[in-house]
Amino acid sequence: MGLAIVAVTAAQLLDLATFTRMVSVHGPRVEANPLVVFLLTDMGLPFVAVAKIAALSVIVAIIVVLAGRDGRERYPRVATIVASVATIAGLIGGLTNAIVIV
Repeated sequence: MGLAIVAVTAAQLLDLATFTRMVSVHGPRVEANPLVVFLLTDMGLPFVAVAKIAALSVIVAIIVVLAGRDGRERYPRVATIVASVATIAGLIGGLTNAIVIV
């Protein structure tokens, strides 16, 4: 599960980095998620970044709990599904942000 956690973290940080660049180039109007637009316009970019990292921390914690610890497996298939969905979501978010930047 260590590699899965690294993949999730890298994909989500890619999404955050490309989002930051996208917003600095085009402004908040290009973001499709209305919740993120609200947070960005009312709280600012640092708040959005902290919220993203906090959400990432929760996702990683969920993966760790589902995978199990101390050599005891709990729900490794569910942990793999959560990690896969989070990784794919981060990659799609980073890709769509990069497309908007270009």
